[in-house]
Parts: sequence; structure tokens; C-alpha cells
Amino acid sequence: MQIVQTLETINVNTDDISVFQYFKDLITKNFTKVIGRKNKIFSFFEENEIPQRRYFLKVLDQKYRKSSNESIENLKDAHFKTFRLNFEQNNMLKPMLFIKTSFAGNQILMQLSSNEKLFIAYMKNYFKEHYIEYDEATSILMLKYKDENTLELFEAFADESEHLRYRVNFEVDRQEYKDFRQDIFKKENAKWKFNALAKLFNNYFAILECTPQNDLSEIRQKYLMMVKLYHPDFYQGKSAEEKAYTREQFEKIQIAYNNLKALYKNNT
Repeated sequence: MQIVQTLETINVNTDDISVFQYFKDLITKNFTKVIGRKNKIFSFFEENEIPQRRYFLKVLDQKYRKSSNESIENLKDAHFKTFRLNFEQNNMLKPMLFIKTSFAGNQILMQLSSNEKLFIAYMKNYFKEHYIEYDEATSILMLKYKDENTLELFEAFADESEHLRYRVNFEVDRQEYKDFRQDIFKKENAKWKFNALAKLFNNYFAILECTPQNDLSEIRQKYLMMVKLYHPDFYQGKSAEEKAYTREQFEKIQIAYNNLKALYKNNT
């Protein structure tokens, strides 16, 4: 018996017909929202069936411990998930792959239980429009957030219990993922706001020969260089025309830098 959990489902996979029939009877007798075929049963969450669902998970954990000497992890909130029971004939159960997911900055980190080169190549192709990198030493595959499609792809990928010839168990902390999504969207909104405001400051960027892609330290370096170039003290012996021009440039540089400094400090 294999237990595979995704963000939305808990899958019970077995090649033992007696085990399949036992859990099939439990599901059909205790839950109302049930659909299925001969070898596959789905039970969807119903609010008033929480006690029965928790009991089902308790029984499932007991059966699993007897067969594997291990407990099922992360069952605390699993009663909210869709239960899926699968019967596989002739001992054709697929190899199991566990993926523990964590989040750092704008990256989704997926640690694989083993270095499966075929599966890694499959994942890289699945997220082919994104920056994705695998560290063989740590078995961690890093996926960098690109846009909202990144999260849609990740959720769809993590919600499937079968990929290629593997059964995949994704371990994802729901609250951690929720916090990651909120942080990403917050940063994206701030970035959009900054870019919108930056368009109003195009003239200031042009004066300092910079763009919104430059950070404040780069803009400051450019400012210091131009201040030295146009400082009035260096033009004491020059003509009145040159003095007027350099003073005008010097003032423009000062105004541009002060405005851009305020833009960055208030919006980044």
C-alpha cells in the first residue's frame, strides 16, 4: 500500500484487492459525495462529515503502520482533502518519490528523496519557461518565481500524484505556501507601483544617465561622478557663459538625485 498526498488529495494506492475492497466499503458507507469506477474511487469533502473523515484517516494510518511500520505524515488537516482510492493489478505499483517543498525569497525549493535524472529532466521541461536549477549534492531543485503562471504551474504539478512512471508525494506546508504567495503578490504590487511612478521621473533618470533598472547605490555613484564634473568651484576662471551652463547642470543633477532618492526610499 502506498499513500501519496498532494495539495488537494490524499491517494491510497494498493495492489491488494482485499485492502481495496475494505477501504472502498468504508468510503461508500460513510461519505455522500462519492464517485468511482471499478478500480478507482473518489470521495469529496463534505462539511458535516468531518468526524467520519477523521475516523477514516485514523483507520488508514493504522493499516499503513501495519504494512510499513511507519505512520502517515501530515494528517492533521488531511480530512479537508479529496480521498482517492486506486487499485493497481499485478503488482505494478510505480516507484515512489517524495518531494519536500520549502520557500525562500522568490524561490520554490523542492528537495527530492533521490536523484532521479529522468524525473529532474521532466520537471525542467515542465517549467521550461522559467529559471530552474538542480543541485545534485543536496537533491534540491530550485524554481524561481517569474509571474503568476509560475504558481499556477506549481500548484497543478504538486496536485498530481503521478508523473511519468513515478508516484509522487509532495509535502507542502499550506500556511507556509500561503505566506509565500502573499509575499510574492505584495512585492509584485510594490514593483508595479514603483515602475508606474518611475515613468514620471524619466527626465531625472535621463539627467543622471540611469534607468529604473539601476539600484539607488548605482544612481548615487553616477550622481557623485557628475557632481564632480559640473561643480562650480572648478569653473571659477571660466567665462560667464560656461559658469552659467555648469551651474544650471549642477542644479539639475542635485534636483534629479534628490527626487530619485525619495522615489527609491518610499517605494522599494
